[in-house]
Amino acid sequence: MTLRAKPLFRVHQHGDAEHTPWIEIAYWNSDDGMPTDLFGFDLPDGTTFKKAEEIAEFLNQNIDNFTYTKTTP
Repeated sequence: MTLRAKPLFRVHQHGDAEHTPWIEIAYWNSDDGMPTDLFGFDLPDGTTFKKAEEIAEFLNQNIDNFTYTKTTP
């Protein structure tokens, strides 16, 4: 079974000395049973916070649903 949720991509910064940005995939308006774990991804070294915000904005405008399919019992 595949579950879907409307994603919200938000920029955060790691606590390292460079404050490296990363993007969280939060979601709202999800199917019942959607996991509540934290999902996100790192960006290439040297990505600025401003660029990360641009990427998140692009994703927010162009991704309709985040899907989760459990493949193991």
